[in-house]
Amino acid sequence: MILRKEIQIKILVSVIAAIFTVASVPLIVSCRPELDFGSLTVCEEIDTYTFAPLEVRDSFNIGAEKIFAVIEVGGVKAEDKWRFIWSNQDTGEVIADSEGSYSEGGGYIEGYLSNSMVPGEEGGIIGEPGNYRVDFYHKEQLISGTDFVIEAPELKIIEVALSNEVDVEGKAVTAAENFSSGDVIYASVKLNCELKGETVSIRWYRGEDELLEENQITLYENFYMAVYRTFMISNEGSWPAGSYRAEIFHNGVPDSSYPFKVIKEEIDEATFYEDNIYNGKDYNFFINYPDGWEYEEEETGSGLEIDFTPISDNINAAVHMSVLKEEYSPGEGQYSDFADRILTDVMSSDENGEIEKSETTGEAGGISYERIDYHYADEDKDGWDVSFVFINKNNMVYMVYKVSDIYYQGFADKLFETMLKSLLSD
Repeated sequence: MILRKEIQIKILVSVIAAIFTVASVPLIVSCRPELDFGSLTVCEEIDTYTFAPLEVRDSFNIGAEKIFAVIEVGGVKAEDKWRFIWSNQDTGEVIADSEGSYSEGGGYIEGYLSNSMVPGEEGGIIGEPGNYRVDFYHKEQLISGTDFVIEAPELKIIEVALSNEVDVEGKAVTAAENFSSGDVIYASVKLNCELKGETVSIRWYRGEDELLEENQITLYENFYMAVYRTFMISNEGSWPAGSYRAEIFHNGVPDSSYPFKVIKEEIDEATFYEDNIYNGKDYNFFINYPDGWEYEEEETGSGLEIDFTPISDNINAAVHMSVLKEEYSPGEGQYSDFADRILTDVMSSDENGEIEKSETTGEAGGISYERIDYHYADEDKDGWDVSFVFINKNNMVYMVYKVSDIYYQGFADKLFETMLKSLLSD
């Protein structure tokens, strides 16, 4: 009858746990057979029926799930003791020492005896890269030994995912190719390992060749398990709609490219359900402002300054109001020049394209006003929009202007009209 005996022993080596399994094929015979041993070999697989070694080799990938040491034995007594000693040749450390008897029964045994090393219960690598040796002993006598190598891995980028959110490990929560204008964009890069001194980097592009940002990570220690490294890019304003891409590099060499898009979304109109009112009673006016907005005010020698801004950072629009006392106010023929001067303080002056300017007049509730609009868009349809309104009454000039990027222009125009209507209804 053919039996298979298994013994499991846990050995903790540094942070690597090794489990050793012994299998034997006993055969009970009536006369004393001659003691016989084959050569000790190492392999990744054994025959599930005979337990003979398969694909004998002397080097193993660090990701190997098992390394078997196998020896053919004959004429050994069931109660005789076997022993396997595994050692790291580079450090001289014995990483595991396991022993046992061939069988619990009596008689003589012949067949294959195997001892295997696997990663610990919590996972991990099978062993640090380096040179190893396993020796087989019968009744404390060295019978056979063999050397083998656990190979150092080659760092590889095995997965890249773009998303607007990552988990605590740096893995993308939901991979995406389309993003909103206000998103923070993450590139979650999965490495099979980390090797000291190597680099992983990313370049973020808009369109064909507009480099937005470049980031690099230098790895400072060896880590032989899969790990995520995360890059991110954000924008103080809104991302303009259009095509983008992330280029991934390993040691400065291009590895892969990942295109993505920023999609122009439908923007809900500002609402005024809460009936928020700023009452400038000392300056004879009131003005409504949108739900979810707030204001800051400051009285100066020239009058009153009020900033209306959305609580959300994702809305790129704002409204400012100045109430200027008569001695500090521009004359009716000076509004255009006055707005020009303020514009240079409000908006960046490094645009290369042409700024469109238009002037109109109007009247509401018997009150006349002058409106001056400025619009700037570059070749990628990115830019800004500013509108000034000047109202002269009560011996003061009420100047109101709204600022937005182009993406939020329609949104800002509508709320600005509602605010002006409340101001002019007084």
